[in-house]
Amino acid sequence: MTDRLFKHTIGNFDIKDAFEAVDLLFERNYSSVSCEKKNDDWIVEVLNFKEIPETEIRSILSGYRFSKIKIEELEDANWLEKCFENFKPIVAGDFYIYGPHLRGSSIPSDKIAIEIAAATAFGTGEHPTTNRCLVAVQTFFDEKRSKSALDLGCGSCVLSIALAKLGACEVYAYDCDDEAVKVSRENVAINKVAHRVSVFKNLDCEFACRQYDFIVSNILAEPLISMSEAVVSSLSPNGLLVLSGFTSDDDGVLRKYLSLGLKLKFRYDYKGWTTLVFEKAAA
Repeated sequence: MTDRLFKHTIGNFDIKDAFEAVDLLFERNYSSVSCEKKNDDWIVEVLNFKEIPETEIRSILSGYRFSKIKIEELEDANWLEKCFENFKPIVAGDFYIYGPHLRGSSIPSDKIAIEIAAATAFGTGEHPTTNRCLVAVQTFFDEKRSKSALDLGCGSCVLSIALAKLGACEVYAYDCDDEAVKVSRENVAINKVAHRVSVFKNLDCEFACRQYDFIVSNILAEPLISMSEAVVSSLSPNGLLVLSGFTSDDDGVLRKYLSLGLKLKFRYDYKGWTTLVFEKAAA
């Protein structure tokens, strides 16, 4: 596919605002949304086949501080192929995450392979929170102990797929975004775990109709706190809970879940972001 493409460069953000801005822009279904650090600041880059008016960008990001917007039309190219070329394999613990352009290539024999298409839904393993969630899942999930698992805010479904490949027989993946649900179902099928992973659209804590032995949620601090009581009540006695999506200087999620009676089992601090592992006491 050969088309003209517009690149919208937005900066300068701090690290937390940059990733929250990516989430907001991603919801608009632009062709590609990413962020990267340049010097001491973070920039957000949006690629789209139609120019996005600056007023539209400023309206979407009205709650965030940034200093500039640069819009440029790029020369003709096969942008889908270029996007794939930029998605290099990612290693997180024992997981090896790669794009469909590498299908059929050599996969390390000592790794658990997961195929995830780039630039379709949040969660390729590249972001520090996804990376540490994968490590936490690998470290703490025990298929003999956990009969059911929940991935709340599944994004690309990479964490659900990881759980299934570790032996989870019953994984429920929820997301409130229609595109994420669509992409998750595709990724589950590609990775041949559809018999283990069920993907649903979540509205108003619909996930809280049962209990799960293992829950992972990599979203943002605000929804984690607002849904905290439903999340804790959905965790089985002796169950494990992995939470991420917030920076290391934000202790709101930690304090909230401790106040609900959970015990902190482990904490990962990685590249300015935190992943927490909690355990619920026996009944």
